[in-house]
Amino acid sequence: MDEIELRALMPEDADAARALVVARFAGTRYESRVLEQLDVALTFEDPEYIALLAAEPGSDHLVGLVLFGAVAGAQRVTKLHALLGDDDGTCAALADAVRNVAADSGERMVIAEVPDDAPFRAAMAALRESGYAEEGRVDDFVCEGVGFRFLVWRPT
Repeated sequence: MDEIELRALMPEDADAARALVVARFAGTRYESRVLEQLDVALTFEDPEYIALLAAEPGSDHLVGLVLFGAVAGAQRVTKLHALLGDDDGTCAALADAVRNVAADSGERMVIAEVPDDAPFRAAMAALRESGYAEEGRVDDFVCEGVGFRFLVWRPT
């Protein structure tokens, strides 16, 4: 996709955002957890769960979503919970947006814990493109053969 508009999640986006998550993670072990995180973001009461959406310009058609927020008990640390988009460019734009929000608010790091699994390939590539570096890995964490990667962005 050549152009997208990024905007904050609003209550009227609930059904479309859920549909986007289901389309990406349907039938996977990740679907229920990402839907749960989205539901928390939709309460607009927990700073650990904030969502930005990517939409086609001038449209309500969603093409991407990122869930992120403050890490409770940590000072100036943001955690990226989920990143999904219809294409690599959308994922990259959303990863950049989280990095820019963190930089603008003086965060000292953004942490993304990403399963090393097929539904997360685009997210992993987008995070790396956006300046996140792998700082850790746990093999066979999710299940046998599926590890967990820890990607971190720190301002320079």
